[in-house]
Order: sequence, then structure tokens, then C-alpha cells
Amino acid sequence: MADTHGQSMVGTWTKATSAACADKYPATVTFSTGTYRGVRGAGQGMVWWDAGIYRLEDSKTLVVGTANDELVTYHISMQADRFEFTDSEGCVVTYRRA
Repeated sequence: MADTHGQSMVGTWTKATSAACADKYPATVTFSTGTYRGVRGAGQGMVWWDAGIYRLEDSKTLVVGTANDELVTYHISMQADRFEFTDSEGCVVTYRRA
């Protein structure tokens, strides 16, 4: 379901990317089985990943239900303690396991 292909996103992750293009992604995101919740950082406005569903379609594809309930597909690279994705605008965002 949410975690396939030997990878697990379950847990809490902290954003490591400080680029302006990554401001719309939460400072911290917690993935459970099939759902997630994003938490804004200090001074951060609305976040694109607020709460919803997610799934890993394969080892390089993450689908996330966003703030407007749209299912958005991201190219993802995952390791045990970090994941990185690229959004449709070319912004590369890295999260590290908390």
C-alpha cells in the first residue's frame, strides 16, 4: 500500500532544503501507514502538504494528496535516513529522518 518495494516512509521527517522554492512544503512531515500530516515551521504560511493520503507507486514514484486534495506525483529518491523529491516546477526538496 503506502510502503512498497522494500522502502518505508513511516516516521517523522524534517526538511533539510532551505531554497525558497521549498517554502511551500512543511518543515516537518509525519508519515503513517497510508496517511501523512505536515507541520509548518515558524513564520511559514500555508503548506502544500498539509494532511492526507500518500503512496509509493514504485521505488521512484511518490503520490501525495495535497492541500487542495489533488493527487500529485513526484519523482523520489529514497535512502534509509533521507528522501529527496522533485516537484513539477523543478524544485528539489530533501527531508531527513528525525
